[in-house]
Amino acid sequence: MGGDEPLGLPDATQALAELADLESLMDQLSDSDARANLDNIDEAAVARALGRQAADDLRAMREIQKQLEEDGYLQRDGDRLELTPKAVRRIGRTALKEVFSSLDASQRGDHSVHRSGASGEITGMTRQWQFGDEQPIDVVTTVRNAVNRKIMSGSSKLTLSAEDFEVHETETRTRAAVALLIDQSFSMVMSDTWRSAKTMALALHSLAQSAYPLDALEIISFANIAQVVKPHELPDLEASYIQGTNLHHALMLAGRFLDKHHGAQRVVMVVTDGEPTAHIDEEGYSCFDYPPSDETIALTVAQIDLMTRRRVPISWFRLGDDPSLERFLDQMARRNGGRVLAASSEKLGDYVVSDYVRSRGSR
Repeated sequence: MGGDEPLGLPDATQALAELADLESLMDQLSDSDARANLDNIDEAAVARALGRQAADDLRAMREIQKQLEEDGYLQRDGDRLELTPKAVRRIGRTALKEVFSSLDASQRGDHSVHRSGASGEITGMTRQWQFGDEQPIDVVTTVRNAVNRKIMSGSSKLTLSAEDFEVHETETRTRAAVALLIDQSFSMVMSDTWRSAKTMALALHSLAQSAYPLDALEIISFANIAQVVKPHELPDLEASYIQGTNLHHALMLAGRFLDKHHGAQRVVMVVTDGEPTAHIDEEGYSCFDYPPSDETIALTVAQIDLMTRRRVPISWFRLGDDPSLERFLDQMARRNGGRVLAASSEKLGDYVVSDYVRSRGSR
């Protein structure tokens, strides 16, 4: 609409119509509900404003959306479309496959604890049955014992007695309670690590479900406050724009979760790119200070000390090269008996999944 020549009435009308189409499209695309459901986007307006090819692309994307719904990967919630649990599992398996593809075979493995117990694979060994045993009975050995006892006693009748029964030894698989704490502060987006953190969490969830189904996994995100995140919420979870890295609150939630699983092997893993700058006060409000206040540090350290008293060493995954964070985590690892791993966003999934598998085999 620039230039020295004035527009005639027909041209001006056409230009205004195109501007109206563009404005309408911008409104539709800025609406989160419209972005989540391609049916809400006006195909005719796309064709007028952006051309026939753009409209064809929109139609193709709608076909993909329809196919994903039919395959059970998308479901409708009113006008919105959201991922189904099936889709989240598929994403998790894909993420886990990518992680494992970059790990050496020596770093992987089942990492079962090879002690005899009530569950797991049969070891090939047997022992005499004891009251309360749930292991499968070794029928062949049991009958052989009965026959030998009959021969030794000179009896003419074959009977089974409790002393004849033998059971298969099986490998025990330890049960774990795992708290994964993920920094949700906006710096994770600025450093391009937020997407990697979510992918890693989905991979870990997939591994726990497939290889360690008895494990309890709780994912906790933390920014100015902390919250428990369900696996199906991860793909759409956004980083927080509110200032604060409230590790204090995240550790509080992790402690409550672990206290429900006294008999399990308890594991805490923390992924962060910044030192703690917020805490929860006695009234439940978030308090932010930068540089971190003495109160924030003291309350955070107190929660770490509680983990130490629970005998739960913390694995810290440090992102970025913030020297203040490096000093803080090194001090906390020495205090708690945990360890710090400096991870890049590309290798974060490798580090966390490997540490989980290592911890599952170290009891």
